[in-house]
Amino acid sequence: VTRVLSPPPPLTTHYYKKKTMLLNTVGIFDRCVHDLELNGGYALLPLSELQASTSSNTIISTAFEQARCALDEITSSGTTKCKLPVIDPSTDSGSWTGLHKADKINGRYNAHRKGFVFSNGELFGLESKPEFEHGMQQLFHFCHDTVATGVLRAIERRLELPDDYFDKELGPTSNSSQWHLKQYHVNESIDATEISQSVLLPTHTDPSLISVVIIDSPGVNKGGKGLEVYEKDKWTEVSHHGHDIAVIFVGSVLSYLTKQQVFSAIKHRVVNDSDGHVNDRMACTLFVRPCPDAKMKMLPSKYIHQYESSKQPPTFETWNRRVAKNYMKQQKKKQ
Repeated sequence: VTRVLSPPPPLTTHYYKKKTMLLNTVGIFDRCVHDLELNGGYALLPLSELQASTSSNTIISTAFEQARCALDEITSSGTTKCKLPVIDPSTDSGSWTGLHKADKINGRYNAHRKGFVFSNGELFGLESKPEFEHGMQQLFHFCHDTVATGVLRAIERRLELPDDYFDKELGPTSNSSQWHLKQYHVNESIDATEISQSVLLPTHTDPSLISVVIIDSPGVNKGGKGLEVYEKDKWTEVSHHGHDIAVIFVGSVLSYLTKQQVFSAIKHRVVNDSDGHVNDRMACTLFVRPCPDAKMKMLPSKYIHQYESSKQPPTFETWNRRVAKNYMKQQKKKQ
């Protein structure tokens, strides 16, 4: 049985004044969600406008600096001497925690990226750099607890869901999310023309509720350092990047839960636009994911057409496994 509902109210200034609280920070997140819907699944969140902007800028810049220093040390000393976990590419990538090198053996999405991955609340340290683990922990808490939680609360307000719906029904996401700090690494022996025209990170959508991306560069800078989104039937570069701005993507999980009626996952990729400095590019990405046993049921919003079904909704673990399996089938057909 299909219940046809009227579309959501127009997203106007009056709507936001009515729906947001007096706190300026709340309004920033509401504007971000407005842009997520308007732009087809992506938005820019000005971190400099958050109440904790001063401390967050220090957290972000420090974490990137520590990650770069750690990767330099690993390159010169090796993983054995540094005593850190190395990712086994034969294991489930959804549970990776550790370091991987830039190599196709780690999947086509990591052919040109190396770095650190953290899953399901796990962290690790470096014996030679005791501050590394604390820096990573600080960055995760900022991206998850401040940025991602703020965006999800704004989505709840937009859809008029119960307060803390995502945390109560799908969380705690702090124990099920995955995030990484990765630096691009392109073999210098490749012809310069080939590098300039290459797609470094293939087209994809994220297996998340939402994703938070921060690109390593002080302040706010024009362009996306090669990060592009597919909107209105064409590729468009993200307009700005840096420590003071976060790129927010709608992931395939939120798209599934809303049946693409309000929020849709957006395709994106990274191309090389670095003019010979591609290996300087580093980014932090947080994928906010439900707990494995969370039910993938339609969000109870009056702005989403509700469908009755005799089938029980799958758990996130089952749904994610099915998506990965279908993806692999599609890849085999193309080969």
